[in-house]
Amino acid sequence: MKYKLITICLFLCYASFVSAGNDPMKKPKVWKMLQESPNDNALWAAYLGKSWICMTIHEKENIEKWRGTLKTGTSNSTPSTGVHIALTPELQKEIDEQVFSETDEFWEGEALQSDVTQQETVKEQEALKAHFVEMEQRMVMVPPAITRLSRNLRENFVLIEDEFAIEYEALGLSYESYWDIYPNGKYSPEKWVYEHNMELKKLKKVEFEKIKHSMLASVASTNESN
Repeated sequence: MKYKLITICLFLCYASFVSAGNDPMKKPKVWKMLQESPNDNALWAAYLGKSWICMTIHEKENIEKWRGTLKTGTSNSTPSTGVHIALTPELQKEIDEQVFSETDEFWEGEALQSDVTQQETVKEQEALKAHFVEMEQRMVMVPPAITRLSRNLRENFVLIEDEFAIEYEALGLSYESYWDIYPNGKYSPEKWVYEHNMELKKLKKVEFEKIKHSMLASVASTNESN
């Protein structure tokens, strides 16, 4: 990219047909190049002194405004056959000062891009972790209907059995009812509900881990493809 910009600069910087015009940032050499190539974002980055990703919305809006002005001016100008300019020490110094300054934020763009990417990755990982915590809590919790019916457990026991049957069926399992195992009713209904709530939690935990593993594999595959 650096050598591309040098070539463009050498070709255009002293061309007699280029007019400096309005130069908002007071970088005439870069401005002259932008008059010839207003769509070159690398030139705009050099002109503002920072990489494209580090620019504010306001700066990008200014670029679009200036770009439009330059395009209008270019369309009304007469094409030129080009001018060969010899690279002198003075010209090289001007190029280095206006476009290739070692202290310019523009040349830190790659490092800044890497930092932004790393920060985004960390944020994504934290968001995914929080999502899994919330997802696990929702999945393994005692179903609200069973919690509500358990407030009057013996009176609502038949309805609680129906809820258990629904929960087990959702996991691809069959539910054996209390009355199939204890037809004489000689087992504590309270203990039965508690034990099956705990069993459901364990079963749902296993199901959650399967879903989590699948999601993480999908995310890893997407990251590798990018």
